Amino acid sequence: MEGIYFYWICWICWIYTTFLLAKTKQRLVITIFLLFLIILSTKHLTFFTLTLNSAILFCFLSGCLIISQRRWSFILYCLSVSLISTSAFVTFRLFQLYDPVWVIFNPTWKLSMILLFLILLLVRDQKIRVGLLLITVAQGEILYRIFLNRVVTEITFSQFETLDIIAITIGMSYVWFGFENFVKWLETYTIQKSIFMRQNG
Repeated sequence: MEGIYFYWICWICWIYTTFLLAKTKQRLVITIFLLFLIILSTKHLTFFTLTLNSAILFCFLSGCLIISQRRWSFILYCLSVSLISTSAFVTFRLFQLYDPVWVIFNPTWKLSMILLFLILLLVRDQKIRVGLLLITVAQGEILYRIFLNRVVTEITFSQFETLDIIAITIGMSYVWFGFENFVKWLETYTIQKSIFMRQNG
């Protein structure tokens, strides 16, 4: 069922940020973002011959806002990364369209893992990872639907599968981010333990 991962992950994250996180400005922003994302997921906007899912457009604008807060040189680097990731997204979707046999086993998870690997490989800052994932999936879906619109008329822009990809990829990026922090903590703890033993040995 398309959309189940999206709603499941979004509601879990909203409950976590609302009831478990400290009351900060960042927590408020994340909570509002999640609520808007859930609300807009059922809304559509029409631009010329394309019907766009409002949640995808909201993700694109949010990602641009996150990236725009950095230096121009870093923004250019992010632009390069987003172009690479978007190319991977569109290529995968086109292969899925023309030869669905090789991606017949859970293509949503396959594409999510590809995007996650690229972002983790090219970006270290978790906030930038999230912003680039939002931009990548949004503009990839836009390009893919523009292509489909030339072939098929009256298509629905951005099915819930795309929102699933966003939710899964960002969710897995936070799992990896948690693992990175655990490794750093373990390394710091080991060094401190080693120094303590030397001083008292």
